[in-house]
Amino acid sequence: MIAAGLCASCRHARVNQTRRGPSYLRCLLASVDEAYPRYPRLPVLRCAGYAPAEDPPAGD
Repeated sequence: MIAAGLCASCRHARVNQTRRGPSYLRCLLASVDEAYPRYPRLPVLRCAGYAPAEDPPAGD
């Protein structure tokens, strides 16, 4: 398990695993905006691009 902070629940985060075993968390926002690191230093505690992986249910 990667101690990723915000990235653990962000829709822009993907875990890449190498053939040798180590896992790296990749930020997909880095592909469209160079302000974001491709492989962020973990744990990420604040991020302007954070978006929850699932939208919360709408309620009245």
